[in-house]
Amino acid sequence: MAREEQDKARMRERAARMMRHWLDREEEQRRQQEAKKRRASQRHARPRPGRHWDEDDDAEGFEKMQKSGAASQRAGIAQRDTADLPRAVVVALHHGRVDLDTGASARIAARLFGPGFQLAVGDEVAFTTTDGPPRIEALLPRRSWLCRPDPGNNHRDLVLAANVDVAVITVAVAEPPLRPGLIDRFLLALGSGGVAPAICVNKVDLVADATEVDRVLAPYAELQVPVFACSAAVGSGLASLRAHLAGKTCVFVGHSGVGKSSLLNALDPDGGRQVGSVRHDGKGNHTTSWSSMRRLEDSTRIIDTPGIRALGLERLDAEQVRGGFAEFAAAGRCRFADCGHRDEPDCAVRAAAAAGCISQARYASYLRILQSLEP
Repeated sequence: MAREEQDKARMRERAARMMRHWLDREEEQRRQQEAKKRRASQRHARPRPGRHWDEDDDAEGFEKMQKSGAASQRAGIAQRDTADLPRAVVVALHHGRVDLDTGASARIAARLFGPGFQLAVGDEVAFTTTDGPPRIEALLPRRSWLCRPDPGNNHRDLVLAANVDVAVITVAVAEPPLRPGLIDRFLLALGSGGVAPAICVNKVDLVADATEVDRVLAPYAELQVPVFACSAAVGSGLASLRAHLAGKTCVFVGHSGVGKSSLLNALDPDGGRQVGSVRHDGKGNHTTSWSSMRRLEDSTRIIDTPGIRALGLERLDAEQVRGGFAEFAAAGRCRFADCGHRDEPDCAVRAAAAAGCISQARYASYLRILQSLEP
């Protein structure tokens, strides 16, 4: 019994010590708050000699008080008012600097760096002027984008271009050969990023009869996708392509070796892009090593991107792929509402493809894309 009383006494003593410690800590915090208020009132009541208060002082102090860590960085970005800051468009990205359409090379505010932050050519940014290079303070919301999975990190996407009005899917009739399947993959990628597509078929001077090319590309014309037959070598078809792009921000994408740089040089002779030859295996050589933007006299903005030999669609699911083939909706109703249009019974899409009512080549491309998404 005496031992129990001793244990209770020790517990009461320990609780009393903890209570005293809590009260001391609470009193310490109260005193710190009061001292902070006194310093603030003294600072505003008696400004330092020779220095006038400016409304930017509070903003500078706020930036210095920002805590480290991704969460506080995101909070700082959200709280900073960029409405009154000047805007610019990113025209090129280099190691350590960002070229803007103002003609200046800017640096990025350190607080912006963190998971998920990524600039792309075409991005609109808000910046402040400094004694040195301008400092980018915020990345403004994108209205459209073109991206693909990062080859070095499957969980991350690389944004190739931002705020694009139209993407010109560039293919060739030969050297390398025409691959409609690549067009289908690009159409899906562009649709997920909100970019309007157009198709440019280059090197039409290499074929004696263009009727076969027209037949292959007919399904896209039926989908109301603008199709332009061009030859950068002889200059044919460029006028209609130029008229379609006038005043828009556009990006040229396509397999390496299709003559994308040659087309861009024909549209923009002052661009000085390097032109390469096709390799002996029929694949193209990369001649563009980084993305960049140029503005033409008719206010057209052209974004040039490195050639892409493969475009991953790993982020899309089967339903999104089905939605990307708009002609399937006109095939009729399948027996099952969630029909995958593969081997299900009474599939209207499969029947329409067999009957030639929809493009058999497009349907085959759809099946290949679905298969590529399977684990």
